[in-house]
Amino acid sequence: MRNIITNDLDKCIGCNRCVRVCPIYEANFAWTDGNGNVKVRIENSKCVACGSCLEACHHGSRHYEDDTERFFNDLRSGVPISVFAAPAVKSNFDDYERIFTWLRSLGVKSIYDVSLGADICTWAHIRYIQKNGPKPIISQPCPAIVNYILIHRNGLIKHLSPVHSPMLCTAVYMSKYEKVGTKIAALSPCVAKSYEFEATHIVDYNVTFKKLSEYMQNNHVALPSNRSGFDNYKAGLGSLYPMPGGLKESVEFYAGKQFRVDKSEGPRHVYRMIGEYARAPVERLPVLFDVLNCQEGCNAGTGCVKGKDFFEISVKMDALRQAAIKEGNEQYAKELFNKFDETLKLDDFIRQYIPTPSRSIRITPDKIEEAFIALGKYDKESRDFSCGACGCDNCLDMAWQVAKGINIPENCAKKMHDEVTKEHNEAIDLSKNNLKSFETVFSETSNIKSKMEGIVSNISDITAAIVSYDRMVKDIERISERVNIIALNASVEAAKAGQYGLAFGVVAKEIRTLAQSSANSAMQTKAASEKANIAIKTVNETVSEVNESVKSSYENISTATESSKKLLGK
Repeated sequence: MRNIITNDLDKCIGCNRCVRVCPIYEANFAWTDGNGNVKVRIENSKCVACGSCLEACHHGSRHYEDDTERFFNDLRSGVPISVFAAPAVKSNFDDYERIFTWLRSLGVKSIYDVSLGADICTWAHIRYIQKNGPKPIISQPCPAIVNYILIHRNGLIKHLSPVHSPMLCTAVYMSKYEKVGTKIAALSPCVAKSYEFEATHIVDYNVTFKKLSEYMQNNHVALPSNRSGFDNYKAGLGSLYPMPGGLKESVEFYAGKQFRVDKSEGPRHVYRMIGEYARAPVERLPVLFDVLNCQEGCNAGTGCVKGKDFFEISVKMDALRQAAIKEGNEQYAKELFNKFDETLKLDDFIRQYIPTPSRSIRITPDKIEEAFIALGKYDKESRDFSCGACGCDNCLDMAWQVAKGINIPENCAKKMHDEVTKEHNEAIDLSKNNLKSFETVFSETSNIKSKMEGIVSNISDITAAIVSYDRMVKDIERISERVNIIALNASVEAAKAGQYGLAFGVVAKEIRTLAQSSANSAMQTKAASEKANIAIKTVNETVSEVNESVKSSYENISTATESSKKLLGK
């Protein structure tokens, strides 16, 4: 079978809404892409086309395909096509009769009302039960239910009603009794009908109401003002079929309470009920189990125009009910059965089912235990957490899916929360340790800063002392120069005195020698002072740079320490 419901995985965000609403656990497969993002794809071999994910997906990842484009392309190409319309067309399109006129203008040969096929379906069910005895059967107007049984519940095929659905009853009637020799298209409220048509080869196109509406909008179709109706004769209570329990009400209208008819609808309920049906002893089962996939019936089916008000639909359908059962029409409906008895053959409306079983993934208790461990669930409390964020009803179901390989531990919100919490706590512990280290470094840096400030102060004192020393050296140089001049003058005077000045000359010589020695010492001291000044200047610059670095580090560590304290709430 072709894949009716498909994925656009680029739009999937792994929200698990599709998993949550899907009645088939193995119909979805979760994994992580190369970027660590959770994605969920459809496992088409196990999908029953219930359509729940189509409505649940808010991100445009899930969509479906029908035959609308092919239908209109064939019409434009001149392919002869006749159409039948499901009763829900009346609740989906206020101007459905103008749509019929438009379709006829495009080349549609004839249009039939599935309400008549629904009456045939009711007639066939009653006659089949009367012919074969009141054995438990499951009604099959709903193809999603049929898919479910053919794929996942093969043991129930023996209970599945062999009577065709109202749509196929209509198609059989058109081809065998009305001699419609064209291809047949269905105006349908149901996505899953494509599978039914593919399996039975009676209907050629499934044109859903939603895609038909989109086609008219996209192509700016202006509907004609004149209206046209159906080409078949008037139906009876078949128009009730789109409502929940419509088959039950129709059967009881014609057959009374001769046998028990139970009903169930809605994807989160009906599949569970079918499971209970499979486990129940035969004596508990109703003669007819009327089941529908969609909660509000076919009027709000998977292929319907969305946004219709529920109560508006109910008003329209109740008007059809009241018209069908009012005096005159009631008599006509009963006469219709007589007409069917005279003109129809029951065997023409019976189908054979070919199971298409999907092999379930087998797992062992050990695999489930391994899955629980992979999910980080080691005790009863954690295994009963069952938040549902993964899309499963409970943690055991999630463990089953992980064990089957169709889900992943990363999809467990509790596991990811616990891991994030653990990482957060580890980060807090690390921050606490870092804070202690910051405080230690802060204290040591503070000491270094204090000592550096002392060194800077001492170097400043040394620099001042050297400056003072330089001044003293300069004074000595001046004194030496003056003493030297005095000695020279004394030598001149001693020479003038002759013999009497010899002793004074010796003294003057010694004074000059002492002045020269002082000058030499002053020069040496000055050279040493200059070297000391250069060295002190270099040290001063280095210390200044170190001091600025220590000061900057002190400020940064102080800021980091305060930030860590705020982070830790201290």
